[in-house]
Amino acid sequence: MTTRRTAALALTTVPMISSAVKIIEIDKESKTEPRQPEPAPSRAIQTDSEMISEEAVRILSYTIYAEARGEPYEGQKAVASVIHTRSQQLHIPMAEVCRQEKQFSCWNSISEVPSFYGPGKGLKHADVKARNTCYTLAWLLVSGYGKWDYLTHFYNPAKANPSWRRDMQGVKTIGNHVFGYIR
Repeated sequence: MTTRRTAALALTTVPMISSAVKIIEIDKESKTEPRQPEPAPSRAIQTDSEMISEEAVRILSYTIYAEARGEPYEGQKAVASVIHTRSQQLHIPMAEVCRQEKQFSCWNSISEVPSFYGPGKGLKHADVKARNTCYTLAWLLVSGYGKWDYLTHFYNPAKANPSWRRDMQGVKTIGNHVFGYIR
């Protein structure tokens, strides 16, 4: 494992952003992993619509992680796309989208990011890698980088059978989840 990769894995709980954020897309042909952006020099970024804080990125990252940590990169990005689309439609910050009542199951019984979603010993490599990817996706979301699919809903058919599933268009299955949109 290279020093750069080891350092990136060690920074799983440090939010990351830089001009290098644009390079997240996985090269499908070579199956290489995306290069990770360098840590941000500042703690917050002002955008037209909201102040972006590390806490907002932590909320986004945790939501993506909790909803799709065992899914492939495409599934985690699709969850990020759902957050992005809902934020655009409702004209509210993405962190607020995540914490809306009964929208993401990981927030149904909590109001703050759990303490276990932070630095910790004994994490498995797959868990560290998933957290790293989720933080990167969260920073891409708040930074305005990346191309996001138009997706408004998703569910895991093994765990849920929502009534709105019949209204979904553009349906695609990624990993264990079904994604689509409802206009």
